[in-house]
Amino acid sequence: MKISELFYSIQGEGKRTGYPSFFIRTNFCNLRCKFPGGNLCDTAYTSWFPDDEDNIGVMEISDIIKAYKQYVASDVVITGGEPAMQEEDLYDLCLQLKAFDKNIFITLETNGTIYGQFAELINLISISPKLKSSVPFSSKYEKVHSEIRINPGSLKEYHSNFNEGLYDIQWKFVITQENDIDEIFEIKKLIGFENKNIFLMPEGITNEQINKKRKMVIGLCKKYKMNYSDRLHILLWGNKRKV
Repeated sequence: MKISELFYSIQGEGKRTGYPSFFIRTNFCNLRCKFPGGNLCDTAYTSWFPDDEDNIGVMEISDIIKAYKQYVASDVVITGGEPAMQEEDLYDLCLQLKAFDKNIFITLETNGTIYGQFAELINLISISPKLKSSVPFSSKYEKVHSEIRINPGSLKEYHSNFNEGLYDIQWKFVITQENDIDEIFEIKKLIGFENKNIFLMPEGITNEQINKKRKMVIGLCKKYKMNYSDRLHILLWGNKRKV
């Protein structure tokens, strides 16, 4: 698989915040994000700059399993980049993780644009659809990446199989401004998920930026009976690798 980094930390976002987790961060993404304040996504080294020399590169799945065996954390988080781009390898990775530890809990963090057979091996699908506020305006990616951010067919597939009990799911949205909620309701109406499965998270790559948006985002959560997610890893260690 194409891997950016492997590390042991705690989950900093969503319903499993605080769980000790082994992170498998894949390299490359099919989207680019740039927010109104100028921030790129917080793992730009996997998307905007996938050739960063600090990224691991191609790695055998057996070697990923060996790295995991050093920690044997009950939780494994497969993130990116966009892991679903490597659909067949992702399936094999999950299969081998489950074979090693039948009690393992696997979270897949995805933008939801790609659905694959790998989903049947995941315990929690964490879908973070990219809103219009993350379109990379004034970049070479602006036009094409503004058109492919939401894939209704893929999102409906994830939601349908959640309803069938295949896995748990959370819909996680990065909030930059109050009117982002209007687009979330548009997506919700299109796909059919419930407010109780939605997590809202303030956009920011520093404590100061997150602090400025926190009360606004919590206000939206209270108003619409949605869940709040902070970014615990950034608050503790800052926006850097392996946290």
